[in-house]
Amino acid sequence: MRLLYLYPEEWTGRRAREVHTLSTCVALAESGVDVTLVTAGGEPELREHLLDVADAADVPGLNLVALSRTLGPIQSTSIFSRNFTHWLRGQPPFDLAYIIHLKAGPISTQAGIPYAYEAHGIFAQAPQSAARQRILHKLEGQVLSAAALCVATSAPLAVALNTWFALSKDFAIVPNAGLPPLDWGISAPDGPFVYCGSIDDGKELAGVIQAARDTQVPLKIVGGTEEEWRMVGDQLDTSGIEWQPHVLVHELPEVLAGARAGLIPTNLDMPSGEFSCPMKLFDYARCGLPVLSTALPSLQSLDAGSWCTQIPSPARGAWVEALKNFRHEADQAEAARVWSAGHTWAKRAELLKRTFGMEDH
Repeated sequence: MRLLYLYPEEWTGRRAREVHTLSTCVALAESGVDVTLVTAGGEPELREHLLDVADAADVPGLNLVALSRTLGPIQSTSIFSRNFTHWLRGQPPFDLAYIIHLKAGPISTQAGIPYAYEAHGIFAQAPQSAARQRILHKLEGQVLSAAALCVATSAPLAVALNTWFALSKDFAIVPNAGLPPLDWGISAPDGPFVYCGSIDDGKELAGVIQAARDTQVPLKIVGGTEEEWRMVGDQLDTSGIEWQPHVLVHELPEVLAGARAGLIPTNLDMPSGEFSCPMKLFDYARCGLPVLSTALPSLQSLDAGSWCTQIPSPARGAWVEALKNFRHEADQAEAARVWSAGHTWAKRAELLKRTFGMEDH
């Protein structure tokens, strides 16, 4: 079977969905699948990013293709689609396309390639104008209906998608994943609480920062750029908080060394929040960090143990209580590492191969 992973977006090397995409492709290729990842540009960033998630610059079985979506000053999906159609004529047939972007659905259909759609959330729930929401709702419903296979990162998300779009699709539940656990845990009982990730409005960083001040516990934030962090400082008192910009995946263990626990303060009111399957959960766990997380529906599919404390509300008061009452336990830190061994990208690739019906190929 030849698998086409169609990603009609320019690669930046910074987005969580890019880590997800590239790590999935690498794991599938390493498991013996012939994978071609096609992006809408960003080839230098894509190849540099490969060194962050793989052991070498070239992974046998993984082909990387970057097609332009630019014509002069114009950038559009239609330009990418035309270039993709032209490129496809010179390729051996693909058995299946794998997509996470809605726009990739019509492109795959037009090319005559059946596709598997992986849902990470509900696009139609995003804040936008009523007209835009109607367009997106229609497109999302069409992409789901036309998919040969449907994948969701959690069982609650699968239920919500069937309900939202009045469907009865059978979803394979394939959560996100992470790298294998470290040989030993690197957490410490008196270290700072650490948050790694974006510092945009999709996170409840304000509540966590204020809660850390109220409880007088050390807090470290890793993510964003200097400009984004200055914007946070314009709105909140960030004095005394350790901050450093976004780091690559392989650098995380060094950054997390000596931390007390990892934080996942997801904003449930954001469309990307309620059904998210946060990849930082896996990053923290492999390093032996206990986790404090907003209670997310996706955690039901992950069977996270008592090392992951779920906070019913992302409000400031709930985080105050969680930080104040947290006690670092060595056995919980070890349990996080053990759990992470069952949720690696390699394990994810095996789940996907079973979903594709190619486990014996």
